[in-house]
Amino acid sequence: MQMQQSTSLARRWPGRARAVILAVLVLAAVLNRPVGAVDNGGLGPLSIRNQFPVTLAFLTYTPDAPLTLPESTFQFRYQYALTNTFINTQSPQAFSSTVIQAADVARPGGLTEADFPASGYGLYIDVEAARHLFRFDYGLTDSLEVGLELAWVTFGGGFLDDRIEGVEKAFGGLNEDRLFSDQDRFDFYVIRNGTFLRRSSQAFSQEPLDPVVNLKWNLGEGGDVLPALSIKLSYKVPLESNPAGPRQLISSGRADFGYYFLLSKAVGDVVGHFQVGTTELDVAADTFADRLKHRMFGLEFRIDMENSLVLQSVTQTSIFIESDDPATTDFDISRQTDVLVLGYKRIAKGFLFELGMIEDYNQQRNESDITFFIELGWQW
Repeated sequence: MQMQQSTSLARRWPGRARAVILAVLVLAAVLNRPVGAVDNGGLGPLSIRNQFPVTLAFLTYTPDAPLTLPESTFQFRYQYALTNTFINTQSPQAFSSTVIQAADVARPGGLTEADFPASGYGLYIDVEAARHLFRFDYGLTDSLEVGLELAWVTFGGGFLDDRIEGVEKAFGGLNEDRLFSDQDRFDFYVIRNGTFLRRSSQAFSQEPLDPVVNLKWNLGEGGDVLPALSIKLSYKVPLESNPAGPRQLISSGRADFGYYFLLSKAVGDVVGHFQVGTTELDVAADTFADRLKHRMFGLEFRIDMENSLVLQSVTQTSIFIESDDPATTDFDISRQTDVLVLGYKRIAKGFLFELGMIEDYNQQRNESDITFFIELGWQW
């Protein structure tokens, strides 16, 4: 289901990304300006997952390099991602009843069931999330790689709200609902059919996410015609079955499983990346979707053999279940997300560096997300 167009740069581009990628690849084929031997893997796409706070409790797809590490090679990576999220389904601009404004959130006890519709989803999320990811990968053979991801996350009010408003204005996509809420607060409310699934206004620091184990198998590096192709399997291991306290916000307490196909093809000094996959979620009934589908189109512009600029469009079906009742309004939160990721990547002499940004403003969902991330890595 195609997302409706909005005024944000990120909302204008992703729907056209496939055509742009194909056009650039055709142009590169005509110009044919190779930077060296055919290397269909390139440096790979930007390896940043969906940072929407609700999804952090679950496994999801992370774009990854299609080629595996050489045999007996170890790689360590550290990634820091800072995300500012605001979504209010009870927008003061769009509704005459069940409206949520700053005074409602700030009252003693916070929001209650009465602040949301009795059916369907209701969300009020005002979160700044900082995520520290430590990733360890090892080449078992030249075509088989195993990995482990360990991450810690902090949820709070942060300090970026006024700066984010400035960025959104610059991109032509200010979420004006922010103006009806106090800045730098932490509030996390998710309700469905009158029952809270998430409810907290208590910030927390450095809570561990559930570990993720990965296995990647390279089926071939491709050549002048065929692309490089790998299969990646991921498994989220719950640290406990009944998370309590702040961990209820960031752990489902259940195992999730994902399978993904990674393809890439170099044409001259441009590498096209295409990745698809599915994540199976073990969720309680009547809470969240039990399956997420993912698709990524990316363009990697090789400055030289060690440096690339990367543009990628990532599409994912929603974590929220679409209502079967036509009388229930879900405020478009069950629509798929389709966001643009921009960044720079360098791999040289065993050192890896990534820097980028994700910007997603969804006018229909009264939602805005912006993520800044940086990653450092070493390989030996």
